[in-house]
Amino acid sequence: MNTLQPQKCDEDQPRKKMLMSSRASPPKPLKINTSEPYLSLKSLLPKTPIPSPSLPSILPRHGKKPPKLNSKRIVRAILWLSIIISLYYVVAFGKKKTRNLADLTFLSSLGKTYEIVEAAELPNHPTPLALTDTKGRHHWTIWIPPKLGFPLASTDYADICSQVEEVARHVAGRPLDKAHSDYYYQDDANFIDVEEAQTRHLLPEQVDSSAEKYLPICTRTLTYVLDATDAGLGSALLGMWVSYSLAKREQRTFFIDDTHFPYGNYSNFFTPYPKPTSCRPPPSSWRVPCPLRAKHLVVSAGTVPWTFGESFHTHFSQREIFDMAREGYEALFSLRGDDNAHVSGRAKKLRHENDGNNGLVGIHIRRGDRHPFEYSFQHGYLPPERYMDVARRLIGASQQWKVILASDDANMYDHIELPGAVRAQTRISLASKKQLEGASLGWEGGFFKDVFWGLGLPVHVLNQKKAGSPMPTMAKPPSPDEDGKSGKAQVKDKQRSMTTGEVRDYKTHPTDDALKLRELLGRAYLMDLAVLARSDKIVCGVASNACRVLAVMLGWERAFENKDWVNVDGNYGWTFLDY
Repeated sequence: MNTLQPQKCDEDQPRKKMLMSSRASPPKPLKINTSEPYLSLKSLLPKTPIPSPSLPSILPRHGKKPPKLNSKRIVRAILWLSIIISLYYVVAFGKKKTRNLADLTFLSSLGKTYEIVEAAELPNHPTPLALTDTKGRHHWTIWIPPKLGFPLASTDYADICSQVEEVARHVAGRPLDKAHSDYYYQDDANFIDVEEAQTRHLLPEQVDSSAEKYLPICTRTLTYVLDATDAGLGSALLGMWVSYSLAKREQRTFFIDDTHFPYGNYSNFFTPYPKPTSCRPPPSSWRVPCPLRAKHLVVSAGTVPWTFGESFHTHFSQREIFDMAREGYEALFSLRGDDNAHVSGRAKKLRHENDGNNGLVGIHIRRGDRHPFEYSFQHGYLPPERYMDVARRLIGASQQWKVILASDDANMYDHIELPGAVRAQTRISLASKKQLEGASLGWEGGFFKDVFWGLGLPVHVLNQKKAGSPMPTMAKPPSPDEDGKSGKAQVKDKQRSMTTGEVRDYKTHPTDDALKLRELLGRAYLMDLAVLARSDKIVCGVASNACRVLAVMLGWERAFENKDWVNVDGNYGWTFLDY
């Protein structure tokens, strides 16, 4: 019998679920039936709701253009990027322009000796400089830091010239030919001028602070620097005159610098030398003392051994050198107005005194620290009667001759062996202690450079010299009125020099009193020479620079052909500067 089995109700069968999507009821994640024997593809679908058709689509709708990019932002970004790249190249080029070198080589002072050193930076002192450019070519030039200004101290110029040969030999890589090095206008292919080195970016360019920028820089120049190398004026005159003529021969514009002139301003003695109107002086770093072929040359008493040394006398004859000095004298020796008027009046008075037409014999006697060349008197002085005997031989027994005398020793004017001799000029007269009763200062024994440098020094400086110690604590406290300052002010000056390390050089920066005394001495010296040069005959000793100057003032024909210039110091003839 068939038994009836109860039918399963729909409720007992598994229900099929239907997913419905709406905003109110978002779709629920699908469930995986673990009872299924294998994995359904539905399980691989992400368990996130299907995006609603009403929401905006991620992809742009068909037929609608994509949004435009912001062109302003793009332009701004490109502009900033261009600025950054430009700044980078400017900085990189600036470094390359400052010094486009593989290495720098120069002489460094180690105590009293010098040695070649290599460095990556420019030295802070003036020196010849060996350069190697980016192509491996070797050159040398002169490096003068622009911050040092112009002119340098005379010792700096001398140091530069003393090192030039060593650096040139180092760059050449072989010993210099001695015969070739004796040439005055020696041509070294390895040398490049400072201006060229700056143009080629081997040296940094100097900012020109000249007030005459509207004028072009002179093509070639020669600047004569009146410095404190020599206390005497005679050597300065000879060097300046020959330098002037040398500049004309080499087609250079001539300048005179009196910044460190120990006697004061050039215009205090001479009419100002006219400045060129077509060009201006070069920057300070361009003006160098060596080599002589440099475009902008500096000449001073400190560079005499190189500028007017052995090679100069080999290249030029004695007559040529004399003529060069004469040319400079005619162009530059023009005394200031009042002094020149006195010289003219004095010479006229001496010549026409006592209603006559007198002949004039000038005698110059140099004593002080300048000794004769003659062996018998090289540690002393020539006797005054020698000068007078020569003068008498020249004039004979004629009464129409006058003997006029100039000397650095005030006692010579009253010397018993110089009877009848009168002063060359009377505007400024030297006096000895004998003539100044109770005086502690007088011009005794002639011109001594140490006495000259000591004129007008403050009391505390003189006391330091006497004590033999440079320490200010060893000095006597200053008195209230010395050097135009109160004692308290001078104490502050000394304290400032101790704290800052600055030491005043009284040679180049004298006190006001010292400068006044030096100016009087210089003017007296120049007027003495000017009056003696108007004489018919001159007797002097050639060891003195004043005697050499007087020969130039007479001229070659009068001095040597007519024998109006007579040297009493041995059998020596005229010569230029001692080197």
